Amino acid sequence: MKVMKIISLIVLFSLSGIFAQPNMTRTTARVEMPYNVDVVNVQVPDSPELSRINVYVEVKYDDLQFIKKDSGFEAKYEVTMVIYDDDEFQVDGKIWKEDLLVERFDETNSLNMYSSTHAQFDLEPDEYMAAVSVQDLESEKTHAVKFKLELRDFTKDKVMLSDIAYLKDLDVDSAGIKSISPTVTNVAKGLNSPAFAYFEIYNQTDAATAEIKYEIDAINAKLELKDEYSIDLTGSRTLASIELPIDSLPPDGYEFRLEVKADGKKAKEEKNFFIRMEGLPGTAQNLEMAIRQIEYIATPGEWKLLKKAPDDQKMDEFKKFWKRHDPTPGTEVNEAMDAHYGRIEFANRYFSVMQREGWRTDRGMLYVLLGPPDDITRDPYPSDMRPWEIWNYYRLNRRFEFVDKTGFGDYRFYYPQSMYELQMYLR
Repeated sequence: MKVMKIISLIVLFSLSGIFAQPNMTRTTARVEMPYNVDVVNVQVPDSPELSRINVYVEVKYDDLQFIKKDSGFEAKYEVTMVIYDDDEFQVDGKIWKEDLLVERFDETNSLNMYSSTHAQFDLEPDEYMAAVSVQDLESEKTHAVKFKLELRDFTKDKVMLSDIAYLKDLDVDSAGIKSISPTVTNVAKGLNSPAFAYFEIYNQTDAATAEIKYEIDAINAKLELKDEYSIDLTGSRTLASIELPIDSLPPDGYEFRLEVKADGKKAKEEKNFFIRMEGLPGTAQNLEMAIRQIEYIATPGEWKLLKKAPDDQKMDEFKKFWKRHDPTPGTEVNEAMDAHYGRIEFANRYFSVMQREGWRTDRGMLYVLLGPPDDITRDPYPSDMRPWEIWNYYRLNRRFEFVDKTGFGDYRFYYPQSMYELQMYLR
């Protein structure tokens, strides 16, 4: 899978894992990015030798600061995107602003409404580095993410496919696709019905038709859909789409694989999409995972109810659990749930080791239970012993010690020495 295909996931990992040690402060409980980004690589219609990236940004209403106006509530934000070459020289960039006006106050706190914006760049096919930042102009808070880009040469082969874009709507008439309305999907944001997979076929053969095959495979469940059909080609560039059966698919992550064949030549592309269950936290892919990640904080009675509940009642028990722990009942946001799963995500991002999820490690477990420490003392390269860390929680008058006995970053509790001892220690 090319670099371009994972851009919508990269935004979830914007606190990049290339930094060996996270700077953990008490403000890192919620680590989700307040916007979603997807980048789609296509051919420039009038200049086939150039490659275009379409950048789609979605900003959640709840992450913008609205100001009361006579006509409703207004928010403004600014998007900056800069593209660099291998020598870190800026080759292109744009800055643009968006104004958003809503009528009702409850819309300003919506977790399900997004402001969408878009930009495009035409460049020579090559590898680049991109930086995207979004600033709320009222609060002046800025969030940024960097990622690699691979702009492909769509004249390289006789038959090629663009990147796949997911759409929430498209306008079609007898002449074909007239306009599209892209949407972003990732682990935290699923697709809603209707949804379409959009792609472009670039053809340098004499073929008048092409064979299309596609597969949809669930990532966690045993579910696979396949189909194939013929499509008429409209010259060197054909716009096409496939409607996705969102309403018939259970909540999960899905691999969408596409193949086109014309005049004996083949091209393949793939891209994941997600369908989310209403009520799940943004960082959990499915209900079973969300329930497993409550293990550390649930009482024995609560844990028994959640684990023993029939499948058709698990979601109700999950909602009841978080309702009991909601510090602000009656509001759309459950701050306790957001903070808990934010810590889960942080732990997975920074403490995963040896194919073990970060929240399952000793450091991850402590982070999930107590949040970031007030201070960390560490020596990853001691001359006379194994690497170690000491986490100090001054506000709790507690101290925890970890040692990496393997040398592979697998830090285990040195003090306290067991889960039971940890529980007693915390009490």
